[in-house]
Amino acid sequence: MVSRYGNRILNQVVFAGIKSTRMIEPKTNGREIGDWLKEHSEASVGFLSFALLVLLAILDFRAPPAAQFTLFYVLIIAFAAWGGGKQLGLSVVLASSLILLTRAFRTAENHSLGWTGVWNMGMQAGIYLFVGRVMAALRILTKDLKWRVSDRATALEREVSERVQTEEQLMKTLQELRQLADNLTDVFWIRDAEGMRMGYVSPAYEKVWGRSTRELYLHPQGWLEAVHPEDRERVDRVVSDQKCKAQYEQEYRIVRPDGSVRWIRERAFPIRDGAGKLVRVVGIAEDSTQRRRLEREIIEVSDREHARIGQDLHDSLCQKLVALAFDLSSLEQKLANRTAPETESVRQMSALLDELITEARATARGLFPVQLESDGLGSALQQFATGVSARLQMDCRAECESPVCVRENAMAVHLYRIAQEAVNNAVKHSKAKTVRIWLGTTPARVELRVTDDGVGISPSQAAKGGMGLHIMEYRARMIGGTLTVARGPRGGTVVSCIAPQSPN
Repeated sequence: MVSRYGNRILNQVVFAGIKSTRMIEPKTNGREIGDWLKEHSEASVGFLSFALLVLLAILDFRAPPAAQFTLFYVLIIAFAAWGGGKQLGLSVVLASSLILLTRAFRTAENHSLGWTGVWNMGMQAGIYLFVGRVMAALRILTKDLKWRVSDRATALEREVSERVQTEEQLMKTLQELRQLADNLTDVFWIRDAEGMRMGYVSPAYEKVWGRSTRELYLHPQGWLEAVHPEDRERVDRVVSDQKCKAQYEQEYRIVRPDGSVRWIRERAFPIRDGAGKLVRVVGIAEDSTQRRRLEREIIEVSDREHARIGQDLHDSLCQKLVALAFDLSSLEQKLANRTAPETESVRQMSALLDELITEARATARGLFPVQLESDGLGSALQQFATGVSARLQMDCRAECESPVCVRENAMAVHLYRIAQEAVNNAVKHSKAKTVRIWLGTTPARVELRVTDDGVGISPSQAAKGGMGLHIMEYRARMIGGTLTVARGPRGGTVVSCIAPQSPN
């Protein structure tokens, strides 16, 4: 009766196991048990675990007493704890221990259990509990590890994707910058901080310098050797002095292989790393020959027009004013002989006309300094200073070294105009009471210096500059010189222009 009832239960459990297996088979599709556990809930794992446990218990009870099924219980406990967690694993451990206890009492009906049997049963229950706890802990650690690995993998994937996008964007930007640099008419270059290696130079270098870029890469100082001998020392000094900050702007001449001369305007800027260390210098060089020629023509036209107006004032207006002064003087004499009351009025008109003639002549001399060609620059500056003192009632003097020799008349005109502009600025903006013009020459250079005792010029004003300052700077560049405007050591403003003398 018991055997028949047990066979019926066994048949039902086997049927249920086969049915659950058929339900699992289409979903697992031959994959591993671990993959199946990922896709099914803990309830499914628990049902399967207890079903297998019941099947194993029936087989264990029907087997001979000597048969051992301990390993199979351990496998079911491990399966339940791994797939269902700690609670399910402990439930299966408890069920397995009860089955073990029931089988032990059943066996004890025919055989004495003894202390050895109790010990073995306790050890098996302990093994069940240990396996369940270990597998549950491994499940938690594995899930945590998987989450960490998954999060890290996601972060790495995102980082790699962003880096790839950044590199692609960087490559695209570099290509665009290279295309832009290759099509510039100005020369764009990059060199290291020490100036010993040229990192890049645009193809425009070959058009402007008339030399190959390959030669410049092999010999980075080749561009300096092409600088005009009269400008080379100055250019080399500027580049060497500015290595600490690597920022400068200068204009110089170069000599092409065919002997032609080009004017170059060059600007350089520093590139520093995150620590502020200079790593490379970038610059752009512009061929300013055409611009300088146009500017020179404009200045020459302006000077010619000034000379024409000054000459017209001197030869026409001043002469007519002098004739009018003679007529007034004659009229005054006649009225005085008659003791007419209008004599005093005519005398005042004559005095006013004399002042007007003096100012007209000073203006004519300022527009057309005839002394530049006859007596030289020193005499023209002294005459100009005397006129300023008489006209503006201030102390203006010109001090010139003797002898003063300026070989080119064009240079003398530019220096004279610079002195004019500097004095006018001192009178209008600096509110000076005393102005000194100093001129000195050597066989190699000419130096003009204008100082005043006014309010002085601030660094921001010197950097910003006005139209007059820009014109003075341009005139200085026209003669290959440099202009500096700064506050004097005792206040006021100092305007200095130093230009090289042309060889005899």
